[in-house]
Amino acid sequence: MKTLTWIGSKGNKIELRAECKTIIVDNVVDLDGDVYVSGKRTHVEANLELWADGKKFDSSSDINFWRIIDAKDGLKKIWGLKVLMTPEQAEIVDTFLKGVIADGKAPEVVESEKVEADTRKAERKATAQAIVNEAATYTTPLMTDAEYKAWRRNYNNLHNEGGEGFIPELVTVELLEEAKKILAE
Repeated sequence: MKTLTWIGSKGNKIELRAECKTIIVDNVVDLDGDVYVSGKRTHVEANLELWADGKKFDSSSDINFWRIIDAKDGLKKIWGLKVLMTPEQAEIVDTFLKGVIADGKAPEVVESEKVEADTRKAERKATAQAIVNEAATYTTPLMTDAEYKAWRRNYNNLHNEGGEGFIPELVTVELLEEAKKILAE
């Protein structure tokens, strides 16, 4: 368990105690008594406690709530706990919480996240390349987003009588520029 301590604005000793462990486990599915293992998934065991003057005030076991958010009067707070702090202290707390989460990841989890990020990046590039390839087949000039929006409305009114129905997806100038940026990365 890691701790972070500071003195609050009223002179009280505030302490955060945090621990986090992220591992990969079997994804067990129970289908009315038939138990199957359906691949792997990440499992997080975490606990963040707020102590003030040696007394436990609050806790949070969901790392999704371990985020710094804005509170009243320019102060900040941890989303999952009842504690206000200055923006300067919030930066220290944010670094502490991110460190606890990162340090608790097993090597398999880090590798799995890297593979997922690489896969998403490859899919994004493939989609961008498909957009560029489709734009190269057009014989008419590309429309801007605003022109395409008007064209979609007119197409829908004409072919779908203003209701729901098929509307072709076309490449716009802005979409092509974004695809080229992605491919340039």
